[in-house]
Amino acid sequence: MTRKCLLVFNPISGNDSITEAELLELAEVKLPDFFLELWKTTGEKDDEKLIKKFEELLPDLVLIGGGDGTVKLVANTLHGKNVPLCILPLGSANGLAKCMEINDLVDSWEAIHDFNPQAIDAIYINGELCLHLADFGMNANLIKKFEEEESRGMFGYVKNSFSEIFGAEEAHFQLVLETEVIEIKAKMIVLANGDRYGTGAIVNCRGKMGDGKFEVISINPQSAEDYLKMTMAFFKGDLDQLESVQTWSVDSCQLLNPTGAKFQIDGEIMGSPESITAKIEKHAFQFLTGKSFKACHTS
Repeated sequence: MTRKCLLVFNPISGNDSITEAELLELAEVKLPDFFLELWKTTGEKDDEKLIKKFEELLPDLVLIGGGDGTVKLVANTLHGKNVPLCILPLGSANGLAKCMEINDLVDSWEAIHDFNPQAIDAIYINGELCLHLADFGMNANLIKKFEEEESRGMFGYVKNSFSEIFGAEEAHFQLVLETEVIEIKAKMIVLANGDRYGTGAIVNCRGKMGDGKFEVISINPQSAEDYLKMTMAFFKGDLDQLESVQTWSVDSCQLLNPTGAKFQIDGEIMGSPESITAKIEKHAFQFLTGKSFKACHTS
């Protein structure tokens, strides 16, 4: 029996390097065992239209052609449907895809060929879905500048990085856990389900996306030497070894933000909330991933 696949395509993701016709043709070649139907986002009531299309087709697989925002839209809409999802990384940075070892379309086709769904956690922050990374401070400020300049692509993101990193101000936070309240001074606090940003910078050295935990990471470099060590550690994957970094693995927490640091979830600016409450939902979704991806720790 022929399996059915819904191909969700965001035509304005990333650098618009592929058209819907080209993507559909490529998918038909790579997935000859699937009946394919393409559905395109428009930015208007996409969630309502997507759930209607899903219920009409009842696919065995949903492909998501776009960036982190498109993946979040699809996952949020199809939450509880228990259908495997697979990312076709067509966004600017594709951070979530990279966390799942999907670095390009070749990895996507291989993941579909292997068809080994992995159970992936989700964080709900003040009721908002977070699949990848949320943070206060440096990175949120950088995304805000990126949006204000209406830049697209990695260049627009990177060109603001140095001024934002070295000009970041220390903020005050309170991390409220089940048994303690921790006072924190930091230039950036990350709530991490995934392990890395789209740039490749590894911020979460301890976590796995299917272990029922997320990491709260405080980053507070002070000197030029601290910044240099931090930059190197992001790409070596040993950020948690630095004195200026603290990490807590939790399944829920509250974070108070009295100094009004900016906050983002999966690349979307969420203002400067006075507080957030975050809770993990273990194994909320099924994703097809790259060969080297491990959803949980192995002994």
